[in-house]
Amino acid sequence: MARFLQLTDLHVVTRGALASGVLDTRALLRAAIDRLVARLDALGPLDAVLLTGDISDDGSPDSYAFARAELDRLQLPLLAIPGNHDAREPMRAAFADTPGMPGSGLVDWTVDLAGTRVIGLDTLVEGQGGGRLRAESLALLADALDWPGPVVVALHHPPLHTGIKFMDAIGLENTPALETVLGSAQADVTVIAGHVHGVYHGRIGQHAVATAPAICSAFALDRRDSATVGFLTGPTGCAVIDTAPGGVWSALPLDPAEGPYPF
Repeated sequence: MARFLQLTDLHVVTRGALASGVLDTRALLRAAIDRLVARLDALGPLDAVLLTGDISDDGSPDSYAFARAELDRLQLPLLAIPGNHDAREPMRAAFADTPGMPGSGLVDWTVDLAGTRVIGLDTLVEGQGGGRLRAESLALLADALDWPGPVVVALHHPPLHTGIKFMDAIGLENTPALETVLGSAQADVTVIAGHVHGVYHGRIGQHAVATAPAICSAFALDRRDSATVGFLTGPTGCAVIDTAPGGVWSALPLDPAEGPYPF
């Protein structure tokens, strides 16, 4: 079976800019890739990198060119879907040669690797924060679920609520439609997502849902109506997904730390 590295919410900006006027996301991505390159032997073997959206913060061609150059240092196949900050066409141009990337239209694809089917779904509604699955995406999903092995469904907006009200307000609009399609699946399906800059586990029907930490920032788990609308500089991280029988989904912190020390 397959093992994937999931990176999400890179929010790369054009040269000389800061994301939200605070984050040097180009430097953050470079540092994250440095750490991952150093740890590849410990994490591997890996079959691909799943990029679950918000690769760019501003949709600029320069931000995608920088992200692609850094990601290529991992020397792994890249499977990418857009998030709400992405611009579909500049992203498509930067990742045109990656597996499954369609030449036009929605960035929906199906890629089979090491006995696992990965289905990427485009939830981007350009100009708004929330996401939506179109009828075409749901139809592709319905057809692709006919698979004898494990299935990973990747999308940016997760089909769950975190309790962070300002993020849940810009979540996936039509989760019930996704649940209806997944309800007919006989396969072992795991749904992965980004968007919420943190680790959240839930279910959609009988299927597990997991969101990965972001490369660039985090949101505090604050369920109060008075919660500050804003982000924290950490913790940051990514995830490792193992689809073998008994395999696990693992959050991987990327913040600097000392050790390991003997105990």
